[in-house]
Amino acid sequence: MTMHREPGGERYYYSWAWFEGPDDAAWRVTGHHTDSGEQYRLDWNLAERSLCVTDSLGRTRCHWWDAQGLVTAYRDEAGQMTTFRWSDEERLLLGMTDAQGGKWRYVYDRLGHLTETHDPLGRVEQTQWHPVWHQPETEVDAAGAAWRYEYDERGNLQAVSDPLHQRTVYGYDRHGQVVRITDARGGDKYLQWNEDGQLMRHTDCSGSQTAWFYDERTRLERVTDAESNSTRYSYDGNGHLTEVMFADGRTERYQPDAAGRLVKYTSPAGQITRWQRDGQGRVRRQTDATGRRTAYEYDAYGRLTTLTNENGESYRFRYDVLDRVTEQTDPGGSRRAYGYNALNAVTAVIYGGERGGEIRHGLERDAAGRLTVKITPETRTEYRYDAADRLLEIRRRQHDAAEGGEPEVIRFSYDSAGNLLSEETAQGVLQNRYDVQGNRTETQMPDGRTLRYLYYGSGHLQQINLGRDVISEFTRDHLHREVQRSQGRLDTRRMYDRTGRLTRKLTCKGMRGVVPETFIDREYAYSGQDELLKKRHSRQGVTDYFYDTTGRITACRNEAYLDSWQYDAAANLLDRRQGETAQAGAGSVVPFNRITSYRGLHYRYDEYGRVVEKRGRNGTQHYRWDAEHRLTEVAVIRGSTVRRYGYVYDAPGRRVEKHELDAEGKPYNRTTFLWDGMRLAQECRLGRSSSLYIYSDQGSHEPLARVDRAAPGEADEVLYYHTDVNGAPEEMTDGGGNIVWEAGYQVWGNLTHEKETRPVQQNLRFQGQYLDRETGLHYNLYRFYDPDIGKFISGDPISLRGGINLYAYAQNPLSWIDPLGLTGEWVNPKDINFSQRTISPHDYAEIMRNGGWDWDRSPLRVIDIDGQLVSYDNRRLDAALEAGLDKVKVIRIDPNAPHPDSSTGKTWLQKFRERFRDRRNIKAGGIVPDKGLNSRPERTSRGCK
Repeated sequence: MTMHREPGGERYYYSWAWFEGPDDAAWRVTGHHTDSGEQYRLDWNLAERSLCVTDSLGRTRCHWWDAQGLVTAYRDEAGQMTTFRWSDEERLLLGMTDAQGGKWRYVYDRLGHLTETHDPLGRVEQTQWHPVWHQPETEVDAAGAAWRYEYDERGNLQAVSDPLHQRTVYGYDRHGQVVRITDARGGDKYLQWNEDGQLMRHTDCSGSQTAWFYDERTRLERVTDAESNSTRYSYDGNGHLTEVMFADGRTERYQPDAAGRLVKYTSPAGQITRWQRDGQGRVRRQTDATGRRTAYEYDAYGRLTTLTNENGESYRFRYDVLDRVTEQTDPGGSRRAYGYNALNAVTAVIYGGERGGEIRHGLERDAAGRLTVKITPETRTEYRYDAADRLLEIRRRQHDAAEGGEPEVIRFSYDSAGNLLSEETAQGVLQNRYDVQGNRTETQMPDGRTLRYLYYGSGHLQQINLGRDVISEFTRDHLHREVQRSQGRLDTRRMYDRTGRLTRKLTCKGMRGVVPETFIDREYAYSGQDELLKKRHSRQGVTDYFYDTTGRITACRNEAYLDSWQYDAAANLLDRRQGETAQAGAGSVVPFNRITSYRGLHYRYDEYGRVVEKRGRNGTQHYRWDAEHRLTEVAVIRGSTVRRYGYVYDAPGRRVEKHELDAEGKPYNRTTFLWDGMRLAQECRLGRSSSLYIYSDQGSHEPLARVDRAAPGEADEVLYYHTDVNGAPEEMTDGGGNIVWEAGYQVWGNLTHEKETRPVQQNLRFQGQYLDRETGLHYNLYRFYDPDIGKFISGDPISLRGGINLYAYAQNPLSWIDPLGLTGEWVNPKDINFSQRTISPHDYAEIMRNGGWDWDRSPLRVIDIDGQLVSYDNRRLDAALEAGLDKVKVIRIDPNAPHPDSSTGKTWLQKFRERFRDRRNIKAGGIVPDKGLNSRPERTSRGCK
């Protein structure tokens, strides 16, 4: 073969030559090029058993092999060597020396099964194999935790026991297909398959059933959920999905090109988005329903070199010889540069200012790639791990700390299954307990109070208790959605339409009585685009919302509030209302996405793109930032009065204290914060009064209740939150059902009104946000949000991984949330790889098909590895592909950021690598490559969740 053409039109060319060597003689490829400009020269030296490949950039990589054809050495384009050592007869890999000099060693039994893996740190993972079925019987990790496997007489996996001796049992039909799963708590799940081995029916532990139907070509034709809602799918002659009809009759349409790649999407309302692709399928241009364009430019080797936003402003990228991004330059001229070690782990991040300034973060790593030291201009932070790569301790010290001063220390402990048991900080110790399904059942606060959680057999939350007192009890439908909750004397019912959209929240007194009394009634109506069009609130009246064709909110109208907005092409607010024309000198583009003037407010930025001054009718605010881009001090000037405030953060980046500063710079009037992972758990004011925050579910940032204590040792008072459709609190009631606080919102988060019947200062706003009343800003974990302009006041810490507009919160804050301050984006799931070879069965797909999946609360967390997105959330990605979705919301994670799960501080890159090397992956086919897998994982089972 000298040429072949892909369905997209790209042609690939090959040249050949005849080679004779000591081992064989054959035709071999000597050259390869493509229509896009890729060129490779292949130099064979069969006498030395080597091959070197050189591209048109002059980069060369080489392989060497032995007489058996096994690779013995590899030299990459940077000249870094990796070597391999093999056994003579069995051809088994005995050892590897990586490019950094780390040595790996492998031990096998007499049948060739891998029994021990020794890593460069001397850690050992062990596997014992079944003598008949040649499957693992016991797997022991480097920390000594053991997983045990049992098999039936046919070699089917019959049971799995985890390190806590929690056992899951599997039952099979005569074809060897799993038909029953019994989890560790005794709950049964049933699976039914058709003759083609496709799942037809799934019955969960609660008896809820989901059914799948297929056409004669085995393509998914219809899914009917446990509430009898059906979603239907249509295909073209090549088997490509072309249409999805939801349960309410709305239809989405997809147009693929000849290679099956999406080039046109038509929404249920008829709005069209188009993608222009090159011959290799890469998106060159995206055009939305109004004609706004985003453009992508690549070099001959597929590396993104320029990304141009809707305003025509460009981000530019440079790469090293290993295709690693070495520099990103933003439209305003600020840049971010990266250094790497031989294992491709980031060792330096350099923030370059627009006026020549520079902030350097140094990252030191051990032989396994784990982050051990982080050095900034202000601090040195050290990380210590256990043998299973779990973070045990973070120790941070200021460079200017006094000699012998105590460092900040955070400590963690875990059970043998990896569940976080405790986190110890300066604010005290949080302790957790879990059930056999891994659900957290208890959290003990530093003051001794204990939150307890009860779950249904399906693993969904049923009840929350504080000590012996019930805080709230939840009732769920057959799809496990919440349909009723108790809050003191009040009960709230939730109602949904056929596609899972929330249509009503009815709060009553005496719900259990014959004639309940309506307390608060909220009703919601939506467009075909899932946009909130109308809200009826029994206390606030009717609110209408208006949008442009791409979902940007353009106006809002109710009895207390009327406003409208115009945007530039990149979704930045312009300083004029809907229908107004631009005044002389006023532009239609916000340069670099940084708003400098808006409705009487004026903003000034530093060279790193951070707001340093805000001026308006109410005075001037000056902001000071640290080397990790965290706001540390604010000066508020009103007339001749100047008040200064300071903010303190812990090593994972959570704000743990705010205070006022006196004339000598000494703090007073302190408020301290305790965190549970990345959620605010408690605040203490002046060292006496405190508020404990309780949320609607384990993974949610929607507040459910607040427990106030006037002073240590005094009685608790439970106050309940009643929230809008986006989770923002609108009312707070006491245990008797009396309103103690209520407020109405403008679209971008400011209040239209606020009323207290007694002093209960309520500072929570959009999910994950905390109002600082001294500035009007909302603290949003990793950033500060300004509701005056609907923007963050600093760029996204994860840069373009959070979206092309680094300051954006959301184009529609009524339906989008960003509790971490890390903006999401929408990506085709086909462009994302998996980080696992196997996953447990799930029922997510039908929820996604029916529009019931809340992507704002549960996006895919992905990491960019050499240009390839890899998902951490494999079941969600699998479900999105099964559901035929063309876009999913993702959060691009900074590989060097602390992993938010339990606030351990372990980096995301470490967690991904830990997953790649997971024993289940090895058992199912081997360690997952760094760029993940593009094939869908095999479904196994691990319990009823």
